[in-house]
Amino acid sequence: MEQKTLFKLMSLVGLALGGVGTLLSSWADSKEQEALIEEKVNEALAARESEEEAEEP
Repeated sequence: MEQKTLFKLMSLVGLALGGVGTLLSSWADSKEQEALIEEKVNEALAARESEEEAEEP
């Protein structure tokens, strides 16, 4: 293989790895945000239920 061809191939592989890394990072951030939202919603629902129980005679 010529040096020029090898360099192009390595550049393409690096570009592909960078793209995959970006996609994985975005996916992980999305999952983390979903978990945080679910936790906050559950906390709010639990607080609301406890308030409703306290208001009942």
